Amino acid sequence: MSADIGQRIQDLYRQFGEIPGITIEIHKSLIAVNILNDAAEATIFLQGAQISHFKSHHQPSSLWLSPECDYQMGQSLRGGIPICWPWFGQLNKNPIEIQSQVTAPDAPTHGFVRERDWQLDRIDTLDTNTTRASLSLSIDEGTEPLWPFKCRIELDVIVADSLSVTFRVFNLSEQTFHYSTALHSYYAVENINQVAVTGLDNSQYLDCLHDWQSQTQLGKISIDKEVDRLYYHSGNDLSIENRKADHHVRIKSKNSHSAVLWNPWIEKSKRLSAFADDAYQHMLCIETANAGNDFVSLAAGHQHELGLTISHQSE
Repeated sequence: MSADIGQRIQDLYRQFGEIPGITIEIHKSLIAVNILNDAAEATIFLQGAQISHFKSHHQPSSLWLSPECDYQMGQSLRGGIPICWPWFGQLNKNPIEIQSQVTAPDAPTHGFVRERDWQLDRIDTLDTNTTRASLSLSIDEGTEPLWPFKCRIELDVIVADSLSVTFRVFNLSEQTFHYSTALHSYYAVENINQVAVTGLDNSQYLDCLHDWQSQTQLGKISIDKEVDRLYYHSGNDLSIENRKADHHVRIKSKNSHSAVLWNPWIEKSKRLSAFADDAYQHMLCIETANAGNDFVSLAAGHQHELGLTISHQSE
């Protein structure tokens, strides 16, 4: 353990160590905050403000995290809820309004904030069943080579019988900027062959595996091959149904009119880092997003928030 990490752990324990249900751990070179209350448990890594685990008591884990993660600085964890910002996917696939703001030829996929250390600002016990953690990352003009604007981004995480996540962006510069973003959620499934996604019937989507062709979704979505789609939808209530269980995962979004559905299937799983060959059987990404044409134009002095709530619902 480096001296810097050791000092950070001590500082975090001084600030938050006496709060019931809060523990702080080191996973190799990364710091994680564990939250436990009477309703649920969760883990948040300070790198990327990445939620890696959420489980309400008496329900299975909602999020999938790869056992092959190596927990190194500068590498986002494979799983949980990474934050993609200020662009989604490859920069050159984003709207020109976003591309024109960034001049770096080697801009990383999904932006850069998921690989930055965030500040843990507050942990509040709202009641015995509800804990809120607030994290932030400030970017000053001229200090970030991949983003020329002064801004502040925040993440509020409420751990209760459901998991509520709110991602806020504050434009502190003197001009409008544009961004796309996603809460890149990896959901845990027992068997990918036994699940169906509902809530996107009649939505238009772009098929990223077939030259970004526009298609229309008809009915429920079953996964039996590699899937990479950007859906445009007006609803904010999706579900992952488990055909062999009496419950499903409900995904409610706020201020999102796009969602990304992704599963790498067999061949691509063999090429992914920190991903076992058979891991595609136990995960499904449904990403609450402002992506594609659903990008955000944020005026100077304004803010925008993207929200997600994950819960289990019995039939």
